[in-house]
Parts: sequence; C-alpha cells; structure tokens
Amino acid sequence: MVDLQGAAQKGPFILGSSVTISPLKADGAPTGQQFAVQTVGGLGEYSIAGIPAGPVALVASGFYFDEVRGVLSDAPLTLRATQQVVDAETTAHIHVLTHLVELRAGVLRQQGTELAAALAQAEAEAVAALEVGVPGFTLTGAASQALATGADTDDNAYVFALSAVLARAAAIADPDAVEAELQMLLNALAADLADDAVLSPARRAQLAAAETALAADTVRKALADHLLSLGLPAATPNYHRVLDQDHDGLANADDNCPFTANPDQADADLDGTGDACDGCLEGAKDQDGDGYADACDNCPAVANPVPPQELPWNNQMGAVSDWDEDGLGNVCDDCPNSKGTGAVKGENCCDPRTSKCSKMYAGSLITFRCHPFPNGGRFGCDSGSCDFGYRQSCLGCIGPCVPAGALQPAQNCAPGSSCDCSKWSCVTQYCTVGDNAPCMDSNVCIPWFKPGTAPAGLEKLGICASKDQGACVGKAGIECVKWTNVTLK
Repeated sequence: MVDLQGAAQKGPFILGSSVTISPLKADGAPTGQQFAVQTVGGLGEYSIAGIPAGPVALVASGFYFDEVRGVLSDAPLTLRATQQVVDAETTAHIHVLTHLVELRAGVLRQQGTELAAALAQAEAEAVAALEVGVPGFTLTGAASQALATGADTDDNAYVFALSAVLARAAAIADPDAVEAELQMLLNALAADLADDAVLSPARRAQLAAAETALAADTVRKALADHLLSLGLPAATPNYHRVLDQDHDGLANADDNCPFTANPDQADADLDGTGDACDGCLEGAKDQDGDGYADACDNCPAVANPVPPQELPWNNQMGAVSDWDEDGLGNVCDDCPNSKGTGAVKGENCCDPRTSKCSKMYAGSLITFRCHPFPNGGRFGCDSGSCDFGYRQSCLGCIGPCVPAGALQPAQNCAPGSSCDCSKWSCVTQYCTVGDNAPCMDSNVCIPWFKPGTAPAGLEKLGICASKDQGACVGKAGIECVKWTNVTLK
C-alpha cells in the first residue's frame, strides 16, 4: 500500500474538486476498487494514503481558473490520467497533457507495451503531433511530473503553454460555451491520437491559430494574479521559452521578432529587434528629423534627440528624455513628472489628495510632490518638500500655507509656539469639500477653486481653514493660500 499525491489543473481546479483513483489490473482493466478524495488547496492539490501499488487510473472533475479569460470557469471540466504507482510516495499530476495521452497509452498497453514505456511513447507522440511550441521540443521527464504552476522548467512551461493554447482554441471556436468546447476539444484530440498518434491538418491548423492568437503575457499575468489572490507565490513558468507564436522555428524567448516570422533573425542595426519587425531602421519615417524614426520616438512630432529611454537616470536629468517613463517624452509631455498624464496641453497633472507623482529618478527613494502651478489653476509634480506638518509654522516651505489667523490651532498648542496659527502663517492640508473631519478643531474644508473653474476630477478639492475668521473666510482656497519656492511653469 502506498501514498499518492499531486494536483489537478487546467488552470488550477478550485478547492473541493473531486479526484477519483481506480487501481487497474495488469491488462488495464479496473479492479473494481475506487478511492475518492477532494482537492484541498488553491493549486488543485490532492493526496491519498493506502492505495494498492501498481497501475491506476485517475479522474479529476471540477471548476477551474481559466487563465485565458482571467475568470473561474462557468462549468466543470473532467481530466484523466494513468499512472504507475510504485514508490512509497508517488506524485501524479492531472492536466491537459495527461488527458490527451491516456487513451493512446491504453492502446499501446493492449499491444503489449509496459505501462511506463507506453506513457513515455504516448507523451512523445502527442507533443510531436500537437505541434504546439517550438519544433522539436521534447519533454525531459514524465508528463505526470509537470505542472503549470511549477518551477520555471521547460516541461512545466510546456504544460502551461499547451493548457493556454487549448483554452484559447476553445474560446475562438465558441466564445459563448468555452467550457463545453474545451471538453469536446480535449476528448476529440485524445481520440484522434489514440490509434496512430496523428492529427488531421485541420486540427493542427486550429491549434497553430490559437497559439498565434494567444495574448501570452496577459494570460501569464492573469494566472499570477489569481495565485496572489489566494495568498500563493505568483511565480509561473515562462512559457515564452517554448511558445513559437510566429511559427518560424524559434521560441519566443529566443526570437528577435517573436510575432513576425523571420527565421534568418536579420538585425541590421544590431538593436536586438529583428529587421522584420523593426520600425526604427534607417530610412523609416522621422517627421521631426531628430534621428529617431517615428515608431521609436517618444515625441515623434517634436525634435528630442536624447535617447528615448536612456536608463538608469545617473542623476543627469537632461540626459533622459522621459523622466516619468510613461512613453511620452519631456518636450511633448505637459506633465513630465506625472506618469500617464500630459498628453493634453494644460490638463491637470495630479491630485494633491492622492498624488501620483513619479520618483525623482529611477530607483530613487524620493517622490515628487503634487503642488499648484503659480496661478493655482492646475496641479503638477515637482521637487521640494515641506518639513513641517499640518498647523505648523510654514517657515518658507512649499505650501499650502495660509496667513496667520486663517486656521484654528490645536487645542493643546501653547501661545506663541510654532503651532500657534493665530500668530504665524501655518501649513494647511488638502481635503475634500463636505468632509471636515481631517481639518479638526472647528476648521472646515473650503473649496480650492472658484465656482465653475475646477478641472475634471478636482471639483471637490479643498483646503482646511477656519470657518468663521481669518483671511480665508468667504474666499476660495486659491485666493488665500500662499506658497513659495514653486518652480512649475
């Protein structure tokens, strides 16, 4: 009697999926015994103790995570495997490849081939017949030892790639019934392989089209995010090491144009991007004449001959053409320190309540702060900081600072001290109009903008001020706040 463990995966089967283990006779017929367990973890793990040594048939059934669509399946899937259980503790994973070879291995056993050899032959034949991945790929171990959520090995990467390609093929065939289409495709492929391990040209073309259409990086991230949501490590095998999405004989990871067939790998400018997909070759369109073709220029209509992504920063601000690394060069970015904004001239760059400013430079621990432009009508990210907190004397720090008397000091503030806002101009803070809680001690959140002048998203931006006395009473924040050292233009 031995112990058996493993995992059931298309994507991972959900907790509580069923796994049935049926011992087999020497000729492959069932003995009549049956052991049933449920998966116990987020990776589809199962284990069972005390089953008879020898060949077993495994059947897993349950809902699963569909990494191609990034959601849990709407219907359960059934996957099969055959395994020789010989050691005191044997691992047998159940996934799409074990399902595809199960019938073929049975045929080979009926022809007199010992089970381990039958499985090895069926697996090698299936990998060759499916033509998923780089030509000539072979497994280095048994399919039952590979796992789509395992370590970054070629075998694990292949199982992950095959699983994703089959799911993509099912989604293409019938986007309204993906689970049913996937089950039908798996069963049909297994039946086609069973007799002679040969697939029809139509089936091979279907899988090739699915491999080409696979959004590989998006799918890999979806699985990683799912694992993270379960509190598990997000590492997944890098299946670019086996995928060949342009079918030119080179794996994506080794191909300088992974999505454009170029078996010669020609790279005239030696930039690591093959000529077949390089829009930056000499003679390509360069409308601003700065030496960078439009396809590789982060300001195609405004000359900026500085390399578009010269990193690391190296503390030479002028040598980097895209400080916030958002793909928009500084000379055409109206918000050069606010990632994802600045494409529209005059747009607001950041919200001082929830600043999204970039780092001062790559790897820096210092982040720019969100400050008002000199006219106060919009906000942008800039260097500089205020060393004092809310309701402390400004002493020249970048605002927002309000004149003496515009803020009620804290109740425990000693008269004349640096927190005495009746005597000193004090640092106020940004807030949301209607929420006075952050302002404390009879201070309220007054609007920053005059009516009808706020940019989109900042309509309720305000600052804390005294509600019934001082320079801010009856005014918008923009009219009473002072700030210094602002370099924004």
